[in-house]
Amino acid sequence: MGRGRRGSKRGNFKNHGSRNSSSRGRGNFKNKRKFNRDEDKKKDAESDNKRQKIQPEKESEPLIEESSSSSESEEEVKPYTQLLSMFKSGNRAQQVLTSDEEESEDVGSENESEEADSRNEGDSVSELGDEEMEEEGDEEVDLEDEDDEEEERDLLGVEETDEVQEDNEELDDEEHEDESEEEPSDDEEEIASSTDPYHLHYEREMSESLLEILTSPKPYETQELNWKALGRMVIHLPIKVDKKMEKPKLVLLGETTEKYVIPGTLPILKTGVPLVDYGVKSQLCANLDKRPLSDSSIQTAEELLSPLQHELFSLAHDYRDIYYPEMNHLNNDEIRTVYCLHSLNHVLKSRDKVLFHNAKLKKDKENGQSTDDVEFRDQGLVRPRVLIIAPLRNSAVKIVEKLASLLLPVKGQIINKDRFYKEFGEEKDEEDKKENKKSYKPEDYEAVFTGNTDDSFRIGISVAKRTLKLYAGFYKADILIASPLGARTLLADDFDFLCSIEVLVIDQTDILYMQNWDHVLHIFQHLHLQPREQHDTDLGRVRLWALNGYSPHYRQNLIFSSVALPEAAALFSRRGTNFSGKVRVENVVLPSATTVCRVLVQLPQAFHRIPTPSATQSADDRFHFFTKKILPQYRDLLMSNTLIYIPSYYDYVRLRNHLHKEEYNFGQACEYTPDGKLAQVRNRFFLGKKRLLLYTERLHFYRRLTMKGIHHIVFYQLPTFPNFYPELCNLLQDAFQNPKYRGDGSQTCTVLYSSYDAQRLAAIVGSQRAAEMLTSDRPVHLFVSGGS
Repeated sequence: MGRGRRGSKRGNFKNHGSRNSSSRGRGNFKNKRKFNRDEDKKKDAESDNKRQKIQPEKESEPLIEESSSSSESEEEVKPYTQLLSMFKSGNRAQQVLTSDEEESEDVGSENESEEADSRNEGDSVSELGDEEMEEEGDEEVDLEDEDDEEEERDLLGVEETDEVQEDNEELDDEEHEDESEEEPSDDEEEIASSTDPYHLHYEREMSESLLEILTSPKPYETQELNWKALGRMVIHLPIKVDKKMEKPKLVLLGETTEKYVIPGTLPILKTGVPLVDYGVKSQLCANLDKRPLSDSSIQTAEELLSPLQHELFSLAHDYRDIYYPEMNHLNNDEIRTVYCLHSLNHVLKSRDKVLFHNAKLKKDKENGQSTDDVEFRDQGLVRPRVLIIAPLRNSAVKIVEKLASLLLPVKGQIINKDRFYKEFGEEKDEEDKKENKKSYKPEDYEAVFTGNTDDSFRIGISVAKRTLKLYAGFYKADILIASPLGARTLLADDFDFLCSIEVLVIDQTDILYMQNWDHVLHIFQHLHLQPREQHDTDLGRVRLWALNGYSPHYRQNLIFSSVALPEAAALFSRRGTNFSGKVRVENVVLPSATTVCRVLVQLPQAFHRIPTPSATQSADDRFHFFTKKILPQYRDLLMSNTLIYIPSYYDYVRLRNHLHKEEYNFGQACEYTPDGKLAQVRNRFFLGKKRLLLYTERLHFYRRLTMKGIHHIVFYQLPTFPNFYPELCNLLQDAFQNPKYRGDGSQTCTVLYSSYDAQRLAAIVGSQRAAEMLTSDRPVHLFVSGGS
């Protein structure tokens, strides 16, 4: 459907008698041209062909024969021919909408050439008759376009306005023209397949010996590696296959020996190599380099990316699993750029592969060659390839904006942009809160909770070279962005859209842990399940490893978090069996980076180690230790105004019931406490009317309240976020105390920890000191901070 295929400007069309085009019900018009004497016989023959072409009864037979002869080749490319049919309907609508000048430039459209043929056939008819014919044809095109638009809306499942639909048709037309013009050649495809990590990872099958290793209880062996920006990395590589034990397979005629995937090896950081030579699309490299008059083809990866981005992208581009627990509000945008660049590059390569094979099949069909023996395995069971899990709508806005900045050129457009910002943009209530804001919040809190903080959303994105279409149907989208809650509400009815995910990104895992970690586990349980419906998929184009159920071994997992979570580490190690290997970043916490050094108030801090034999029994041992040895000390009148910090909501409910049973004078503040009751409890605690206050971690995470009147603080368990520890300890300063307790210097801090809290303890006191505290014979360790 490229431009300039045939014909010239409107009003000067040539008659193409060999084309089987219908007259759209315009009747049989006699040809009254003036013939030259020398060409009477030739003109008569042409007029006879035209009469046969115009008659609708004689026209239907060759059309039926043509469709029946090409039915088998159309079945080969069934999934994407349906999408291309929508692009053709966009061509028709665009002719009606554009002006005469634009129509004269779009000389390659088939619809224009059809109208041209009918006009040349009826040149002898009066000008009024020509105008009537054009009006009738335009009305019919409009009716057909309306039907196509309704079918497209049914496929996408999205209700759009008429203006948005017209824009979609115009942009889809441009997209299809670009696809047909920029198809790769055979030589480029062969060169790319031999060196590109995408082709090495997804275009080969898995050997039986490697499959046995990946499905074994311990499929990986670990090694360590140090890079400058990432630091210490633990590399998980598949156990090497003993070539002596592996049975050699006979090589058939026409087969290549390199048909199996290669297990992962130690990563090598390339330096001084242009980013284009990594296998990144030149379009993405050009948009990544925002400097004017710069040549992105010769810019090295170190010049276009920061050191952290360069090392992360080098690992991600080799399709290794990555667990990076050192994200913060300062490097969040850098990390987002890395996984958006990698995701777009993956989608564009998959798209080009499909278009390349579609062009081959079409060319063979036009040349009359049989396509029965041709087999192209380039697709999954469904179209969505990339899944990005984000916690809040403001995170989705940043991801979409990053995708648009990397993909779209200057003339590129985002379809349904206004609707997206209306639903995902900042609400008016948030703007009013900004104006009336009085209390100070930390920088990390402002970075997370600025904008729309709704945690239930999902959106599909269709990617083309010049357009980014939002709100695409899940089975017509390339990239899915969803929150765990938004995805789980949909998984109850349908989960087939998760069966062919090739790149999975979990962004801001720590916030997902604060929401509901069970939703994340629920999504992983529904990955790569057998689809219940075919969803117009041509199984002849599906990769064999996807049909055999090996997709989990090809999926890449990218997990980013600001804290080291045992739950995220378990998800990374147990739910990922990537044959390319896995990389987990584990850096030692230096004494200068500990959060205990940020405690400004002079405060004695007693750390009590809880003896527990297993992780499953640690919750019960902690509860018994607290109720028998710690809590009785706070019945004394001198130990009033005590805040008990509880990270787990289950421990909070258990401890609350115990205090009710023992008739303690206490208040409770959790994330479900109404604002009015919460203000009342805080006031009574400040005045000393409530001696104990139960305070949950999720409440502090979402609200960051400045609790006043704290004289003693007890950490029932170490906080998940290490910066919460100095924040709460610093609330014991005299500025936040009840006047009767100011200046007495009797504040205390008590912390309970076990051997299964090693990561949390290391983030607060340092890795070396945490190791000493966990292995020491003494169960209690005392720290004193502040002072003159």
